[in-house]
Amino acid sequence: MNATTAAAAAAAVWALLVAASPRWFFLAAAPFCALWIALSARAAPPGLGARLRARSGDLGIGLTLAAVLYAGSRAVLWAGCGGLTQALCAPLASMFARFDTRTLPAALVLALLVAPAEELFWRGLVQERLVARLGPWRGVLLATGLATAVSLATGEPFLALATAPTYAAWGGVALWRRNLVAPIVSHAAWTLLVAVLAPPR
Repeated sequence: MNATTAAAAAAAVWALLVAASPRWFFLAAAPFCALWIALSARAAPPGLGARLRARSGDLGIGLTLAAVLYAGSRAVLWAGCGGLTQALCAPLASMFARFDTRTLPAALVLALLVAPAEELFWRGLVQERLVARLGPWRGVLLATGLATAVSLATGEPFLALATAPTYAAWGGVALWRRNLVAPIVSHAAWTLLVAVLAPPR
């Protein structure tokens, strides 16, 4: 099995683990995401080291984008759970019932391992290769579409609803900044806001 196949297999196993959401999810997530990071790094196109090197402004851009995406998430959830309809109330409650995210270990795993693992695979490997073959915006859109399709295929439409806009935004920032630092920072910060610090319950 080559590195790309191994990284893709890890992505599939990760999606199934998220869908199963066992009680020991975060205990498994930590070593699994560390392994997934290593596999994606090995499979990534040349130049990954440069793409992981921060440029001036990356931190601010990442945090600003996280705040914008968080505000958008809250707006969608307000509209879908009480504002205009009740359609998202049950999926939202189910999501937080499945994952106990408001603990320090969970926060550390989400920010330091889950977000980097997902970014390294979807932006550092998948999007990078698609952009090289299809051009910049087609590559971003297809990578986003594939990630969204994985959520749908594993029975996670609520996650797919979050994946489509956030992954498109992080893909666009990765393309613009030509590195993965701002997307990783944004992904980690948005996840902490949504799941740990100020969850929309």
